[in-house]
Formats: sequence, structure tokens, C-alpha cells
Amino acid sequence: MQKRMSFICRLALLSGVLLTTVLQCGLLAQNQQPPPPEPAQPPAEEKLDLNDQVIRDVFSPLQRGMEGHNPYQVLALFDQQQMPDYAQVRDQLRAFFAQYDAIRFRYQLLQVTSDKNGGSAVAEIEMEATPADPSQIIVRRATQMRFRLTLGSKGWRLVGFSPADFFAQ
Repeated sequence: MQKRMSFICRLALLSGVLLTTVLQCGLLAQNQQPPPPEPAQPPAEEKLDLNDQVIRDVFSPLQRGMEGHNPYQVLALFDQQQMPDYAQVRDQLRAFFAQYDAIRFRYQLLQVTSDKNGGSAVAEIEMEATPADPSQIIVRRATQMRFRLTLGSKGWRLVGFSPADFFAQ
């Protein structure tokens, strides 16, 4: 019986030692901190090509402004100082927004060019406008438009477009 107790005591002692060793190894592994990650290099700002710049600066905000029924956002895209007929365009846009409720505006940029004096863009424009007066029919316009652009401190701005009567009633 003494041999049996001695064996059980040895087994318990061995189990205790093994358990203590395993726990210590686990705690050591937890206390070891992984090497600090190397500081990530911020991605270099991708240089946008001319098409992407014009979409970012002009066409995307134009679409949001038209569909959001926001004449201020649309007019902010125009360079007032370099656009001789700005007042006429402003009045046409205000009248247009007053006459129509819901506006759907789509564009397909076809060509963008630039030189030292500015740039130009050609785009297919489709617009669908629901009149505020329910007795009127929905207006649909689709045309190829040419936009004259200038590059300023805030990016590309519009200085003209044709056909000039696109927003006229």
C-alpha cells in the first residue's frame, strides 16, 4: 500500500510540476510582445489624370447639384470672373430649378483636353426633369455638350458651355 501511495504522490507531484511548467510557458509567451510593426508608409497620393480631375472637380459635383436640386452647388462650379455670361446662366438655372422638382442628370465624358490657357471637355448629357406643375409633362433632353474650363486654385471650373440654352425653358 505504501508503494501505491508513493506512486500516487509521485504522479500528483509530476502532474503539478508539468502543470506549473505549462502555465509558466504560456505566461511567458503572453508577456512577450511582438516586434512593433514597421511604420506603414502612407500611400503616395495617386496623381489623377486629366479626365479624373475634371470628373472630380466638375462633372460629379454638377450631377450631385442637379439631382440634389441645389443651384448653389451648381453655380459654385462656374468661374464668375472669367465667364462673361455668368448672370444669364445663373438666371437660367434659378428658373430651371423653380420650374422642375425631380431631376435626373447623367453624363458620359467623351474627351478632355488642356493647354496653357485652360481646357475643354466634351460629354454626352442626358437629363430628365419632372415639372413642379403636375399638368406638365416630363422633359427629357439629351445632347453632346462642349464645356470650356479653367484651372484655378480650387481645381477645374467652368467658364462656358454649349449649347448655351441647355437649361433654358
